[in-house]
Amino acid sequence: MLSFKLTLGFLFALLVCGIVVLGVVSYQKNKTLLETAQVLQQTHQLMDQVDEISSLYKDIQLESNAFYINRDSAVILPYVKSRRDISERIDELKHFIKGNQGQEARVDSLRSLVAGLITFTDDGLNSQEQYTMPELDQRVAINFRLRDKIRKILSQIKNEEQKFLGQRERDYDLSIDAFNKTFVLLLLVIGLLLGATFFSIRYNFNKRIKAQEEQRKASELFAKIFYESPMGIVISRLESGEIIDCNKSYADLVKYNKSELIGKTAIDLGIVATTTKRHEMIKGVRDNGVVRDREVKLKPKDSDPIWVSISMQAIVIDNEVCLLSAILDMTVHKESEEKIKQALATEIELNKLKSNFVTLASHEFRTPLTTILSSAVLAENYTAGENKVKISKHVSRIKASVDLLISILDEFLSLTKIEEGKIRPKIEKINLRETIESQCTNLKMFAKAGQKIIYIHTGEDQIYSDPVLLKNIVNNLVSNAIKYSGENDKILVSSAVNSKVQLSVKDFGIGISPQDQVHLFERFFRASNTGNVQGTGLGLHIMKHYVDILHGTLEVQSEPGRGTQFDVTFEQLKPNQAELD
Repeated sequence: MLSFKLTLGFLFALLVCGIVVLGVVSYQKNKTLLETAQVLQQTHQLMDQVDEISSLYKDIQLESNAFYINRDSAVILPYVKSRRDISERIDELKHFIKGNQGQEARVDSLRSLVAGLITFTDDGLNSQEQYTMPELDQRVAINFRLRDKIRKILSQIKNEEQKFLGQRERDYDLSIDAFNKTFVLLLLVIGLLLGATFFSIRYNFNKRIKAQEEQRKASELFAKIFYESPMGIVISRLESGEIIDCNKSYADLVKYNKSELIGKTAIDLGIVATTTKRHEMIKGVRDNGVVRDREVKLKPKDSDPIWVSISMQAIVIDNEVCLLSAILDMTVHKESEEKIKQALATEIELNKLKSNFVTLASHEFRTPLTTILSSAVLAENYTAGENKVKISKHVSRIKASVDLLISILDEFLSLTKIEEGKIRPKIEKINLRETIESQCTNLKMFAKAGQKIIYIHTGEDQIYSDPVLLKNIVNNLVSNAIKYSGENDKILVSSAVNSKVQLSVKDFGIGISPQDQVHLFERFFRASNTGNVQGTGLGLHIMKHYVDILHGTLEVQSEPGRGTQFDVTFEQLKPNQAELD
């Protein structure tokens, strides 16, 4: 708005200046016209005087000649009058050419010649003798010469004035032309300024109308949001807390009529029990300009206290700092939160019981399983005769079942420890080649007929890692390769150490479908083509956690009927100095 006022003031000032300049130019033109008119009038008067003088000196000549020839005394009076008038006309002519030295010199010469003519004529008139023809001819010749000189001077005076008049007319025409151009230019400038002022006013008018329309829409929107919002909204004075306005949602929340709330404070009505909480939030508003999502208790009229979430912000209304508060009923949320807390506590308790049970079962089941395994071995050793082969077959089944149960218990125990976050890597320096080679050797006894485990290592042997976790990873991958590969198949195991540690296990077994690969590392998941192969669906889930604990990545490449390859990559781990010592 200030910028527009400055622009409009500037345009108005330019417009006034243009009008003033136009007035000055018009005044100068009028002045020039008056001066030119005055000069023209003087020139015409001068020309009239010259013509009058020319006529008078001719009258003098005629009257004097009449007296010379006829001795007619009646011509004396006209002669005297002409003689007097011509002197007056010369004086007036002198007045008109005042300031023009050339013309003044000519008038002086004219005056001298006229005086000579009058003197010559007066001598002839005063003579009482009759002139002879030769004398008359002589006087006429002298008179003619004087008249001729007077005529030439009058002609010079008149020509000079005509030349001067022509120059003045040309100057006047040039002045008029310059004025017309200046006048048109000033009119154009004033027109442009008027146009710019008009468009500036029009633009600002449209802008103001648009702003007013936007303000009206904003006011309507605010009123709609304020009065129709499902959230309680209150406007109160910042210092006193006196309620200025509120919406229906707030009135319904605290169970008061709006008329009961306006002009009162929440403290007066008992909606807020103490001023401490309000003062704390008011301080937050003063410091930060806004307070968000503060949970407090409000006491509705004739009802139990309820939990609400309040957000406050300072606003200015009629130059007074006020407080805009938005209040959300948190009763249902609090009830749900309490139920969730109870459910969470129950879940924690159940998880704790499950964890304790798994731990207890793992330890308690090991003793009878070990006893069963030992008894089966002893029973096999004590058996002799033709039934030994049959008994050995059943003992082998017992051993396999016991080993399976122990494996399952170990997996459940490992899963429990992972979920409880009890597994921490213990980094130490190990020989990677020897560790994996040892694991592959141990697993060969579980291989099917004709299966071969081929291991290749490249790069350095020594790395820093957790040997237990690393063995479990190798054991899981190679065991799965044995289980899901056919007889006489090869199982390729490779490791490499460069900037990273890489481990790969590849088999040529049943493979994994793309649909099953998506869920491969989920708990208790088993691929759809595993058939009767025993397993719990926990091995890969646990192994993936071990890889994550060692900050590694795991990739799977598989195709049904063509086998599977697992690639594990670890960063080179470096223990701290205390662990090295």
